[in-house]
Amino acid sequence: MSLHHPIMIEKLRYAIEQADQHGLLQASAQHVLTGYSGKKIIGTLQRLAALFSETPDTCYLEIGVFQGLTLLSVASASPKLPCFGIDNFAYFDPNKENFNLILDRKAKLDTNNACLINNDYEDALASLQAEIGTRKVGVYFVDGPHDYRSQLMCLQLAQPYLHEHAMIVVDDANYQHVRQANRDFLVTHKNFKLLFEAYTPAHPANLDKAGEAQAREGWWNGINVLVKDPDNLLPTMYPPTERCRLLYENEHMVHATAGAEYAPQVLRIMHEASRARWDRFILRFLHLYPSIRKHYKNHKNLFPSMNTYSEQLPVFHLNSPSG
Repeated sequence: MSLHHPIMIEKLRYAIEQADQHGLLQASAQHVLTGYSGKKIIGTLQRLAALFSETPDTCYLEIGVFQGLTLLSVASASPKLPCFGIDNFAYFDPNKENFNLILDRKAKLDTNNACLINNDYEDALASLQAEIGTRKVGVYFVDGPHDYRSQLMCLQLAQPYLHEHAMIVVDDANYQHVRQANRDFLVTHKNFKLLFEAYTPAHPANLDKAGEAQAREGWWNGINVLVKDPDNLLPTMYPPTERCRLLYENEHMVHATAGAEYAPQVLRIMHEASRARWDRFILRFLHLYPSIRKHYKNHKNLFPSMNTYSEQLPVFHLNSPSG
């Protein structure tokens, strides 16, 4: 791709505007695909990927494939562009069937340009060159783990592989911690700018049927599009976040507490109590209590708080130049 950067920025803006107005670029794959995304998001990915379809040594990459909705939609719309999807299928796949499901759908759609990388995102990104060779990533779709650290690491680890005109599309940007990670990345990587953002009033699972249907036609659970801007053509813009950082500062207290891994379940129990749903409160408590009791029995050396897990760490370890 030999476009000047200002021309490329305008092409990106036009692609997003077209997705907003018309949704999917190409819908022929939709009859065999399932998953969770909005048509405007898929249409954006298809149009952005199409900009690189004639560019040698480029590819599309996504983190979080689930059942192949976005990966195969993009691969179908740009059959000349190699499309890679990273997922270890550790979540939302209780019957361990999604990997084979995607392979079956890939065959039905004849999307030979789609490739699955069955691995944890950190391990996959650490050795990505072995999978994509000398190609550079033109479009990078981040839809993997949504915790703050994973979100930030997905952005950081991909840097060596990104094309000079690369764009990063971040899904589920409704979440405050996802927006915070995006903002922190933009603050520390001045050569990237926020090109586009769109949000919905809540997660589609928390909307009524009409709201969920609208989200499925639109931007699902929010989206941020980041673009390389080495010439500083775009004004600085950040996703909206809260100035109070207490939510993130509390992570330290949670992580250092014995039984920290049960914090989400305990919060759900407290939610039932706050609504005076005592039957649900008792059921959740009785379901969780045996696991917590077993955990504390197997970890008698843990302190109530301020656990450091440092007892096996070296007392003194000085690094030296090799050779």
